[in-house]
Amino acid sequence: MTTMTIPGTDADLDRALADVNLPTLLMVMTQLVGDNRYLTERFRPKPIETPEGSMFPDDSGRFTPEVAAEIRAVARALLQDFRARGGELPPAPSAARLKEMMTFSTAEPVSDTFCEMLLEETNFVNRDRQWQGRIEQVLARKAPDGFSVIVVGAGMSGLCSGIKLKAAGIPFVILEKNPEVGGTWYENSYPDCGVDTPNHFYSFSFDRNPDWSGYFSKRDELFAYFDRCADKYGLRDSVQFNTEVTSMRYDAQACRWHVDVRRADGRTETLTANAVISAVGQLNRPSTPDFPGLASFSGAAFHSARWRHDVDVTGKRVAVIGTGCSAVQLLPKTAAKAAQVHVFQRSPHWLSPNRDYYRPVEAGLKWALKHIPCYAEWHRARMIFSFADRNWGAVPADPNWAHPERSTNEANEGMRNALIAYMSEQLGDRQDLLPKVVPDFPVFGKRLIVDNNWYPTLARENVELVTDEIRCIHPSAIETADGVLREVDVIIFATGFNTNHFLWPMDVVGRSGQTLENLWGDYPRAYKGILVPDYPNLFCLYGPNTNIVHGGSIIYTIECQVHYMMQCLALMLERQARELEVSAAANEAYNEEVQAISRTLAWGHPGVQSWYKNSDGKVVNNSPFPNLEYWRRTHDAEPDLYALR
Repeated sequence: MTTMTIPGTDADLDRALADVNLPTLLMVMTQLVGDNRYLTERFRPKPIETPEGSMFPDDSGRFTPEVAAEIRAVARALLQDFRARGGELPPAPSAARLKEMMTFSTAEPVSDTFCEMLLEETNFVNRDRQWQGRIEQVLARKAPDGFSVIVVGAGMSGLCSGIKLKAAGIPFVILEKNPEVGGTWYENSYPDCGVDTPNHFYSFSFDRNPDWSGYFSKRDELFAYFDRCADKYGLRDSVQFNTEVTSMRYDAQACRWHVDVRRADGRTETLTANAVISAVGQLNRPSTPDFPGLASFSGAAFHSARWRHDVDVTGKRVAVIGTGCSAVQLLPKTAAKAAQVHVFQRSPHWLSPNRDYYRPVEAGLKWALKHIPCYAEWHRARMIFSFADRNWGAVPADPNWAHPERSTNEANEGMRNALIAYMSEQLGDRQDLLPKVVPDFPVFGKRLIVDNNWYPTLARENVELVTDEIRCIHPSAIETADGVLREVDVIIFATGFNTNHFLWPMDVVGRSGQTLENLWGDYPRAYKGILVPDYPNLFCLYGPNTNIVHGGSIIYTIECQVHYMMQCLALMLERQARELEVSAAANEAYNEEVQAISRTLAWGHPGVQSWYKNSDGKVVNNSPFPNLEYWRRTHDAEPDLYALR
C-alpha cells in the first residue's frame, strides 16, 4: 500500500483549489473514487479552443460559476476524507481507463497509443520495467567481465543516461568538458536566457519539479534543476569534470571503444569501455561567422553562448547579429541599457505570444502539485496533450493547397495570418517595420519562437533593424552591403551553433577505420537518430533527425532514446554479445523514409533556408514525426535488425 499525507490546514487546501485547473481536478476526483460519478454532463468540460481574435487556447473547461464552486466543494470534501483515512493512494489507471478519463477531460478523442505513452510520461507506469528486470537477472546470475559504459557529456542527456545506468547496476563514467553539469544550461547565461517549453513538461518524467517559480523559467532555475538531479541520483562522483573527449576509435578485435581525453592541465589519457553514449547535444559549439575584418575590431565581440559578464553595455553602441531565439531573449534587456542597438537580420522568424511566458506559478498550484494526490500526474498529462502534437496539423503540406509558396495548408495559413496581425499590433506606430519582420516561409519552417517583447523593442527609438548584408567589420564599425558604416562598441553574435556537425569536434573512428565525419560529410544519418552501422556499441542521443520544431520537449525525446538504448544494452547482456550493430539496410531504409517525409513538411519547404538542412537541401536535423510517433518507434528494441556478435 502506498500512502500520501496531505499537510497543512483546510485554508491551504482552499487556496490550492482556487488556483488549480478544474478539468485536471476532475481527473483527480475520479481517480480517488474509482468510478464515473463525476464524468457526467454537468461536469463535462468544454473543448480546449482558441477564442476568435485570440491566440491563446482556453483549457479552463469554461464552467459556470455555480458548477465551478460545486467541483471545488466536492474536491474539498474528498481530500479531507482522504487525509482522515490515512492517505492511501488509488491504483494507477489502466490504459483503457486513462483513455476514458482523458477523452472526458479534453472533450476530444484520444488514441490508445497516446494513452499508453501518457501512462509512462506521467509515471503512472514505470517505463523502465521493459529493461530493468532483464538486466538485474543477468547481473545477478553472472556479471559480464569488465562490462562498462562511457557517457560523453553531463547535460540533460548524459544525466538521464547516468541515472538509468546506475539504476541498472551497469558501471559507467561520465566525461564532461565543463566544470559543472547542465550542458546548455550551464554554458548559456545571457540576459533572459530561458526555455520555450512549459517547465512542467520540460523536466524528466521520473523527476517532476513542483517548485518551478514560473511557467517558463529562466536559466538559473533550469541549471539548478539539473544540478540537483546530479546530486539526488548520486551521479556527481561518476562525472570526470574538465575532461574533453578528443577522439574515440573502435577496436574490432577487443570489441571495445578507446576514448582519448584531455584533462584541464593538458594531460592526455585513453579510457576504454564496451559501449559509448554520445550525449554531447547540439547547441554547445557556437558558430561565429568569419566576417572580413573581424579580427581588427577593437571593442568587445562575443557569442551569446559565451556571454561576457565583465562587459557593461550601459551607454554603449551595440550590434546584435542574428534574430533567432537567443537574440529575441537577450535584446530587450540589452536595449534597455545601451545607448544604441543595431540588430542585423539575415532572415526574420515567426514569433508567438504566450500569456504564461512571464507568469509566476501560483502558490496554490505549487501546493497542489506537491500535496494533492495524483494532481501532478494529471497536470502533466493535460499539458502534454496541449503542447506536444496539438499543432501538428499545420505542419504537413496539402498537395492541393492554393498558396504553397507561403504556407503548407489551411491551418498553417490561419496561423500565418494571426501571427502577422499580432506583429502589426505589437509594432504600434512602427508599421514601416512590418515588411521586414514577416518571414517569407511557412510557419513551423523554423521553430516558433516565444515572444519576449521583440517587436516593441525593435520599435524603440534607440534600436535599428538592419536587413542589409554585412560586408565587413572595421576596428570600430560594421559596414553593410549598401556602404553604410555603423559605429559600434560591442558586437554580440547571436548566430547559433555548429548543429549539423554531430559529435564534432571529436574524431570518431569505426570498425572499418573510417571517421564518422568522413562517412557523413554534411549528410549525417543514424537509425532512429541513435545507431550507426560500422560503429558498434555507439549510441547517439539527440542525434540526426531528432530535433523538434512544432512543439514538445526535447527531454521527452531524450527519454525515448535512452529507453531504447537501455533495451539494447539489456539485449547485449542477455545474449552475452560483445557487439551490437544496426544493419546498413535498416539504417538506409529508415533514412530514406525520413527524407521522403521531411520533404512534405513545413521545415522541408523549398523556401526555408535554415540550419535544419544540409547543402543539398536535405533536412538532417529535425524529426519528421509527431512526438507520439517517435515514442512509438523507439519504445521497443528490434533484435532482428542488429548484428549481435
